[in-house]
Amino acid sequence: MPELTEDQRAWLALSLVPGVGDANLVKLLARFGNPASVLAADEASLADCVSTRLARNIRAYRETVDVDGAERRMREYGATLVTMDDEAYPLRLAEIYGPPSVLYVRGTLQESDAHAIAIVGTRHATEYGRRMARELAQQLASRGVTVVSGLAAGVDTAAHEGALEAGGRTIAVLGNGVDIVFPAENAELMHRITRSGAVVSPFPMGAKGFKGNFPIRNRIISGMTLGTLVIEAPPGSGALITARDAAEQGREVFALPGQVSNPNSRGPHALLKEGAKLVETVDDILTELEVPARVRVADTPRVAAAAKQAAAAPKPAGLSGVEQDILESLSPEGSFVDEIALVCRIPVSEALSSLTMLELKGAVRQLSGKRFTPA
Repeated sequence: MPELTEDQRAWLALSLVPGVGDANLVKLLARFGNPASVLAADEASLADCVSTRLARNIRAYRETVDVDGAERRMREYGATLVTMDDEAYPLRLAEIYGPPSVLYVRGTLQESDAHAIAIVGTRHATEYGRRMARELAQQLASRGVTVVSGLAAGVDTAAHEGALEAGGRTIAVLGNGVDIVFPAENAELMHRITRSGAVVSPFPMGAKGFKGNFPIRNRIISGMTLGTLVIEAPPGSGALITARDAAEQGREVFALPGQVSNPNSRGPHALLKEGAKLVETVDDILTELEVPARVRVADTPRVAAAAKQAAAAPKPAGLSGVEQDILESLSPEGSFVDEIALVCRIPVSEALSSLTMLELKGAVRQLSGKRFTPA
């Protein structure tokens, strides 16, 4: 990790001053222009903008804030600082009321993350809930949509894993510092996310996951995305708080129905009664959000690798143009029929008939779940 610039050090120092918080920081920036000017201001000028106590804290920041220690900790864990005036700051998050002034990031944030969906739900998910979270995340990620969740056990874990299995991007938003793994059993998953997306937190290095942190975490999950999908959430669940935040931020709310006898179904069913969009397939999400086809079939790492491999492999003889296009679009891990149709710009019915012919010619084979891969 490169050393922080002087501007970043000023952002870091000001954000770490006890009592500043995002609301006060915005007021201070509106008055003084930038963090360095805030830190250089005299106490009387600061007190015109914030409380006298906070003005004193800011003037004494050198005695109370260990910027060097924080930077060392960031370097140790490969974390970077993304500030509100940084080009890497998430576009969707910048649009909400009261966005976090700084984010600690392990991994990378990309412009394509503007096309993101949150998948959230209970930690105590059923097999059905975990399976649906994984499958829907796979299908979203395979279409170039970033999957955002909170790294918790249950639905969150399944969503992250599904996106990674599709070779796509996923972002985990934490309620603690990015140097802390919670739950501990997700250490390997967190490492994989940093390589194929990002682990993000508004909380400083070393910050523990206090109860009050999670509503803030939830606002960021919904704020970074076009919409939030709730899968299995009993009344009072944090996932329902995330859905409420999404609605308040003007984002779409989606819900997956479940068995009426399952307490985990009460949250999604309540959301559906309140007007949330019912989700049965991934197209229910993509169609509602009008995600462009160029994003749906984005060149994810998995798709790029598959295309490179297909281009290098010898082509079976006697294939039509459509059959050749389909063969080149297939992933070694298997591609869904609707994904193939989108990539090749053909109807699903034509994709199915062509795949049948390719099977007869021994050029493709079918995997479970109606996925196809080169033979």
